[in-house]
Amino acid sequence: MIEKLKYNLTIFAGTFIIAVGVYFFMTPYHIMCGSITGLAIVLTNFIPIQLSAMTFILNVICIILAFIFIDRKFGMKIIFISLLLPAIIFVFEAFFPNPQSMTGNLALDAIAMVLVICYGQAILFNADAASGGLDVIAKMMNKYLHMELGSAIVLGGGVTIACSYLAYDIQTVVIGFMTTYFSGIALDYFIDGFTGKIRVCIISEQNEDFRKYIIGNIQRGVTVYTATGGYSGDPKSEICAILTQKEYGQLMDHVQEVDPSAFVTISNVKRVVGEWNTPKRRNYF
Repeated sequence: MIEKLKYNLTIFAGTFIIAVGVYFFMTPYHIMCGSITGLAIVLTNFIPIQLSAMTFILNVICIILAFIFIDRKFGMKIIFISLLLPAIIFVFEAFFPNPQSMTGNLALDAIAMVLVICYGQAILFNADAASGGLDVIAKMMNKYLHMELGSAIVLGGGVTIACSYLAYDIQTVVIGFMTTYFSGIALDYFIDGFTGKIRVCIISEQNEDFRKYIIGNIQRGVTVYTATGGYSGDPKSEICAILTQKEYGQLMDHVQEVDPSAFVTISNVKRVVGEWNTPKRRNYF
């Protein structure tokens, strides 16, 4: 029950952050990006309804397409977020009608939009949640046209941005392609922040103490290597562990307390696959 509540709160937080980016940074200057909300902003120029209503309609269409052309499991997975996003935007429209630029500068709004929306998306990705929208179209293209999923997403987003020329100008199109490109970079950065780990290797006379501390206090696994000092020729042991940022700080405090002269090397690990103390991996939120 607690895990389910934590998951739902995580989904709400990620979707709320995305809605903030869309409504307060994307909408005032009509900054485009390859998404369902970007398409909704374009269509509201031809169909005079609120952005939340247009986003809702497009998401419902995508949900129906998912059930018909992909599978029921995927359709069920996207319902919550697909309906939650327009609901939050609707609340913003009620309390903050006709939003104005928060920075008064197109470039700053575009940068803020990319960072805010991508951070929200990274939260959803880390929770293994599906956002629906253009992902549905991409999955359909992948299934029936045998396109790579990444290529299908890029193509769908590119078509969405190109359509903005019908409502705005070439500057909007160019900025749209630029924000979409940098969104990919920002999203990777934020996802790595959630999934990235630190590899710590220690050579010390106190390695047995460190081994017990990592296993007993931090509750992580340890790999012990046999090494030989290149200068002295003396046999030594090296212990290595993969830790989170918080655990890394905890271990280094202990190392400084027990053996300040320990030889420690630290490197970043982009992602860990496989068994990695599964219960501990849930402590992100």
